Amino acid sequence: MVWINRTILLFFLLFSSNLYSNDLNDDEKMYFNFIDLNNDDQISLLEINQSISLIFQIVDFNQDGFISKPEISELKNIIDSLK
Repeated sequence: MVWINRTILLFFLLFSSNLYSNDLNDDEKMYFNFIDLNNDDQISLLEINQSISLIFQIVDFNQDGFISKPEISELKNIIDSLK
């Protein structure tokens, strides 16, 4: 589970268009708000873990406790259709 925490934080950094800006862009605000489950403008480790669990459940379409390559492909298709 630790690697997922690091992955979320890495995504946060990678999707930052300007790492030196004090302001969050719209995408960063969206990611932050998604993870800030209690809307207190802070992200706790518990919220990160809960967000990861939610993401896992969403991506695991057949609810078998594993994420397969076809499930990732389906997720990519869904995300692309929303753009």
